[in-house]
Amino acid sequence: MNKKRQQKALSPSFNLAQHEHKPYFLPVLGLCGLLMGILLFDANLSLTGDNAQFINLGRSLAEGYGLAETIEGEPIPHTKYPFGFPLLLAIVHILFPSNLIALKSLVVLLYAISIPLTYLLIRRFAPSPIALGVSALCLVSTHLLDYSHQVMSEIPFLLFSFIALLLLHRAHSDSSTRVTKDTKGEKPFLFRVSLCSSWILLAIIAIIAAYYIRSAGIVLVGTGIIYFALHKKWKETGLIAAGSLLLALPWQIRNASLGGTPYIQQLLSINPYRPEEGMLTFATLTERILENLEFYGIHIIPHIFLPSFIDANYFVGGVFSGLVLYALITGLLKRHLLIVYLTCYLILYILWPYVWSDTRFLVPAIPILFYAILTSMGELLKLLARALKKTASRAGIVLFFLLLLGSNIFETYYLSERIGWLPPNWNNYFAAAEWIKDNTEPDVKIACRKPYLMNAITNRKAAGYAWKTPDQVIADFEKKGIYIVVLDHLGFQSTPEFLVPAIQAYENRFEVLYIVRNPNTYVLQFK
Repeated sequence: MNKKRQQKALSPSFNLAQHEHKPYFLPVLGLCGLLMGILLFDANLSLTGDNAQFINLGRSLAEGYGLAETIEGEPIPHTKYPFGFPLLLAIVHILFPSNLIALKSLVVLLYAISIPLTYLLIRRFAPSPIALGVSALCLVSTHLLDYSHQVMSEIPFLLFSFIALLLLHRAHSDSSTRVTKDTKGEKPFLFRVSLCSSWILLAIIAIIAAYYIRSAGIVLVGTGIIYFALHKKWKETGLIAAGSLLLALPWQIRNASLGGTPYIQQLLSINPYRPEEGMLTFATLTERILENLEFYGIHIIPHIFLPSFIDANYFVGGVFSGLVLYALITGLLKRHLLIVYLTCYLILYILWPYVWSDTRFLVPAIPILFYAILTSMGELLKLLARALKKTASRAGIVLFFLLLLGSNIFETYYLSERIGWLPPNWNNYFAAAEWIKDNTEPDVKIACRKPYLMNAITNRKAAGYAWKTPDQVIADFEKKGIYIVVLDHLGFQSTPEFLVPAIQAYENRFEVLYIVRNPNTYVLQFK
């Protein structure tokens, strides 16, 4: 009895396993995610045009035009982005018309939900300390927090892809427990087969939901097919292939009838911004793969794990990318669901045009990257401890985790200091947009350098200007019915090369309505 009491006294006061099944555990993780999303919330639009385009598509759906570009006037059917994320935005538009904060808050909410979902997913494959460690890293990840409030599809896709992975795991687990006999106390065989098929159908629906949020969801289809094929579960493999094709077909038929999606053409181009360079060859494809491997392996992946403390270089990149590669190799040998998904996901962006390569593409995979590197380091430390006949591998993984955690916390602190800050030229551009919103009629049409961003703020029709001679620029204004022209100071070469000469040549046709100074941004009326 004394020995038992002594062991109880020496046992740790906090036992994670005792808490993870309590009803408060997952909601607390979600509240932590919500708190971090609120603390790092930035009301400004992202300077990329994509978030403004999503806003325009959401408005189009909310106003009954379907998935169409309404930015210039007459609706033009849109085929690039799937309708899933714009549909979510449309619901918010209906509830809170023209409210940018509400749209950004939706993404914060999805980020908060993704934290407990991350724990649930990682917990299926790792002990609770690793699952909690990955969730903690996601709470302070600079890159995840930077996108936690952007009106972009990265965070929504992360959430829906994790739901799909959880359902794929459940379908695999249920199919693995099937037996061909109805032994005493067990459910009938047909009942169990039907139950397994139900999980597969739910997984297919989740996969297609993720695909309709973001086209990269195609990797989930590949993941499901490859994963069940590796386990020689051919029925499930066929169901995923056929079911995904069937549910994705209406979207493909719709886009084909409208001229097709631009993604395929862009993916097969050497440079999507320079179509004159032609289509990919074996040599240019090899060059793209090598460039992406270097860029992601040496710069992006190390920066995800250690956003501060250490500058990216070949040594650091080699160490962290090597740990990820070790996780990929060992995970594929073990037919590990998360690693099959991560492999498919990374392959997609290694094949992606190099001019688009960016950290944002890896954002939906960051939690799995954290899991991969922690498990790799843990396994390697165990092997090292065994070789040295030591038992300090647990301390090593804790120190490694603290290094990752500290680096992300340190960088997140600097991210928090940049909340609300914009470069002066962009700040003035948005200030001009706010003035137009407050001082012009709703039916005016604007010509400017970044029409999607202008449209997102002003909720006015907007268009670019012709990159041609002054006469052609003015003729284009007349043809489009332009009333307001914004002369920006954003630094793009097209403004001094095309817009400024047109204004100077036809000075009598422009009147200054408003100026935002230092650097000067002009709101002009075109007569």
